[in-house]
Amino acid sequence: MKLLFSLHSLMHAIEIMEPEKKGKFTLALQESHIDKISAELEQGKDVELKDIEIESGLLSYQGRHVSLYIKANGSNARFHVSDCSTLQSMRSSGRFERYVVTNNISGEFIIDTNYGETKARLKVCQNCLRKLNYRGCNTATQIHPIVQNFNMAEFFATYSSFFPHMPSRLAETAKSGYSDNWSKISSHYRVEKNFECEACSVNMRSHRALLHVHHVSGVKSDNRPFNLKALCIDCHSKQAKHEHMALSHRERQIVNDLRKQQGLLSVLGEWKELFDYSDPGVHGVLHACQQAYLKRPEINYFVEDDFGDFAARLELAWSKHNFGIAISVNDIEDATKNGWRVVSVNEFLDNYKYQAHNLRE
Repeated sequence: MKLLFSLHSLMHAIEIMEPEKKGKFTLALQESHIDKISAELEQGKDVELKDIEIESGLLSYQGRHVSLYIKANGSNARFHVSDCSTLQSMRSSGRFERYVVTNNISGEFIIDTNYGETKARLKVCQNCLRKLNYRGCNTATQIHPIVQNFNMAEFFATYSSFFPHMPSRLAETAKSGYSDNWSKISSHYRVEKNFECEACSVNMRSHRALLHVHHVSGVKSDNRPFNLKALCIDCHSKQAKHEHMALSHRERQIVNDLRKQQGLLSVLGEWKELFDYSDPGVHGVLHACQQAYLKRPEINYFVEDDFGDFAARLELAWSKHNFGIAISVNDIEDATKNGWRVVSVNEFLDNYKYQAHNLRE
């Protein structure tokens, strides 16, 4: 089969950058493929429950965020997204059903019926959502509408910082729907806005690739100025219908580091601002803190060692009490070595009611 493609956009981008010296471009064939595990998880992989790892309460398989269900239960099955009380009970009772793990975000699952295999839309386990306090379902919001409107892509993107292997996401400059001169338009728009995010005001000049140009209406071919908005990758990912944008932990850290350097995190006076600027993976914690009337924590807090050097980064911190929450295991360990008590999201949600009185002061 003959494949036709054009390098016009690439060459045009090179012209825009105006390099002092143009290099030579050579096209060579190189085979690439999705790794075996990712391909298997896309279709669904049979596993034993003991093979599933737990990352801060979430389900993981070989470093990849997954959901789990029992195929033989048919359309009555509920799929699991965290190490909830139901799975814990199954594990303790030694149940050995045929479990299937998948990282498919379509919301459709392959199940067994009397007529063979078929695809069906299953409901998420409520105990799983309560375990994570997802969208405040334990403390701030009714769980029924959350279950009814549950979106797997959005859920995976919320907790993308917890996993080393990122799900695929559409690049911002993907060809589909964009005009031929989109690279030039978006480049000029960023310059016009001085590389500043129009939502949070962080300046991204030092990390320009993490500043996107968003189409407000969602119509990618409408490049009129009033339909464009420069957004850092964090703010962009939080726009409606952008569930596919699963950011890595490092990407969110870079943005928040710049916000911190530019003084944007030192004036957060409302809970809404904490939700806006924090990693979505800790939003369940923030919902719990707000409901328990705790003091507002600091975001992106740097723990220092005895010499005043950087030791660890905390997602949320109550510096008065040397207490915080981190996503990275290394940060938890390093902060602990320097006199802090730091826990994971899961540990906090399991015990916050018992330590809440300490954090109200």
